Amino acid sequence: MNILLITAHSIASYDDVRMLSDMGHQVFNLDAYIDPAHPHVPMRPALPDVAGHPELMAAVDALGTRDNLTAAKERLPDALLEWADVAIYHHYLDRWMEPNYARLMAAGVKVVWRTCGQSDFGLEDRMKWYAGNGLTIVRYSPAEQRFFAGTGHWAGQDALIRFGKYLGDYPEWTGPDPEAPAFVANVTQDMAGRGDHCGLTFWIRATSGLTALPAGKDSEKLPGGVGFLPEPDMLDYLRQASAYLYTGTVPASYTLGLMEALLVGVPVVSIGPAAWAGPERLFEGHELAFPLVADTPELARDMLRRLIEDRPYAAMVSAEQRLRAQALFDVAVVGKQWQKLLEGES
Repeated sequence: MNILLITAHSIASYDDVRMLSDMGHQVFNLDAYIDPAHPHVPMRPALPDVAGHPELMAAVDALGTRDNLTAAKERLPDALLEWADVAIYHHYLDRWMEPNYARLMAAGVKVVWRTCGQSDFGLEDRMKWYAGNGLTIVRYSPAEQRFFAGTGHWAGQDALIRFGKYLGDYPEWTGPDPEAPAFVANVTQDMAGRGDHCGLTFWIRATSGLTALPAGKDSEKLPGGVGFLPEPDMLDYLRQASAYLYTGTVPASYTLGLMEALLVGVPVVSIGPAAWAGPERLFEGHELAFPLVADTPELARDMLRRLIEDRPYAAMVSAEQRLRAQALFDVAVVGKQWQKLLEGES
């Protein structure tokens, strides 16, 4: 099957291109992995074993937009419509899907809207028309239905498919090396600049008196921040952390940072729903990090201290949370769910 994948997040692009290709599909990513062997954004490795499509790249290049793919996303080249059996959009309905929807449907292309935790009432309302006119909606979290379904702003769901990860990519948690200090981890993009959306105040209060080393883009603006880490360094950082404090990101139900912490197995303490800055029922971190959920920074600090000081307890929490994450996010499970959807099974 020929799959046109229109994305805006290089890590999500990497995961989906890799998974769908391994499932035997031909994939053309109109984003970071337009040339799998030479990705635009080096946050994840190249995919030299994934088939490239020079003829499709040439159609994009004809627009003069290889370094800025917005124009191609807003007006898909005819060659892409002729090639594709399926078009999967990550989130951006108004900017990318709407301008191309009639042309895609006329070309007989199955169109899938894949949520990424960024929906709101207005977007759900707009989606309703498309849901009644051929669009397939794939949700990334059950929290979306729980929140929107009772509000009158629910566009529906054809499938629930979480993000998928290759379990072999994640080293098993060890905790800090004997000569290294215990520290609390967090991976969030620009927590300093988006504090109201990322639980910054909770983070600062909960880690007071502890060694806190947040990571992620622009984290160096925070006390102890280590900045952006390339993937190998990021995985080593998670492996050696004593604990991970998840403070959420409005409005996402869960984040890639939380997924990867859980898959490594660093014990996670999650901000609780009573302290969450976003819509309570859309937040899922307290379910994924069960049972270590804290509605106050003081309780979170106590939980973090116990994980730091009681290694057998931390190991037990790590094993429980890691098994739960593997069951939810294993690409072997997620890939079967995608295959079922692509083949048109209910």
